[in-house]
Amino acid sequence: GALSNANALPCDDGDTCTQGDACADGACASGGVPLTCDDGNPCTVDSCLPNGGCQHEPATNVPCDDGDICSQGDTCQAGVCTAGADLICNDGNDCTNDTCDAQAGCTFTANADDCDDGNACTTGDSCLNGSCTFADSIPCDDGNLCTDDACDANIGCIHTNNEQPCADGDTCTV
Repeated sequence: GALSNANALPCDDGDTCTQGDACADGACASGGVPLTCDDGNPCTVDSCLPNGGCQHEPATNVPCDDGDICSQGDTCQAGVCTAGADLICNDGNDCTNDTCDAQAGCTFTANADDCDDGNACTTGDSCLNGSCTFADSIPCDDGNLCTDDACDANIGCIHTNNEQPCADGDTCTV
């Protein structure tokens, strides 16, 4: 008989999950290089079936990132990354407009809205450069010389009786 030499030519071992199959010792041998089935989607479960190739099953309730900083708690729903709850941007300052940018996150922009500086002795409060400022102080002079006039930041004008000498307009009294 004639002697046959085995070769190392490429072949197909019938397993769709291997690559680089080649002849060895007269038979087709698996190349040992697994087929890469990662589709880059975190919302699929990627696998390879020897008789079917790559499979990408949709995942549900798996954490993911939709790429939007303004959504938190994103989860996969039927193979698609779905936004979670909106990020609440609130710096507690009435003199800023609070917004969320998908790339930059929370932004706080100064506004010129009316505001209340919390001081009962001021009037015309409005926002300036992100802070509440007042336009003027309220007048507390009641025109009565027998009272001391002042302003309390919590309650406003106060008029306290005094015992200062005063003229009542009658020349017959002292």
